[in-house]
Amino acid sequence: MIFTGAQMKIRRLLAYILDVIPITIFVTAYFWYFQGFNETFTLFIENQRDLTVKAMFLEERNVIRNFASILCIVYFVIFEGSNTKNTLGKSILRIRVEDADGNELTYKQSLSRNIAKFLSVLPGGLGLLYPLFNKERLFLHEKISKTRVRKL
Repeated sequence: MIFTGAQMKIRRLLAYILDVIPITIFVTAYFWYFQGFNETFTLFIENQRDLTVKAMFLEERNVIRNFASILCIVYFVIFEGSNTKNTLGKSILRIRVEDADGNELTYKQSLSRNIAKFLSVLPGGLGLLYPLFNKERLFLHEKISKTRVRKL
């Protein structure tokens, strides 16, 4: 059964938050303690008007963001396509991703879905508004990848 209401959207959001919190903590700790981002951040806070410092800060921040994004894609693809067929957050909230026919995802389908997530967020997050404009109430990345989230 496909849940399309606000309750399902909230479950999905909470599952996503549960999945990305450990990734965020890991990436933050790694770059803060092992890559010296703490020094760049402190320098930026103390010299916010210095364009050279600001450029250095933004460059490092972008590296961190890109690393976290890749790590998220890898995490979701591995867990959604593996034997568990679910991420930790989705398991806790008792939902899972399936293909349009109700079958478990393959790694290829999961990769397609998770790359499409980033594409749907890029144009100002407009892909996240897509459920408001289609009768199935699917997000744009679900429509593109032919996947659905269902309650277990």
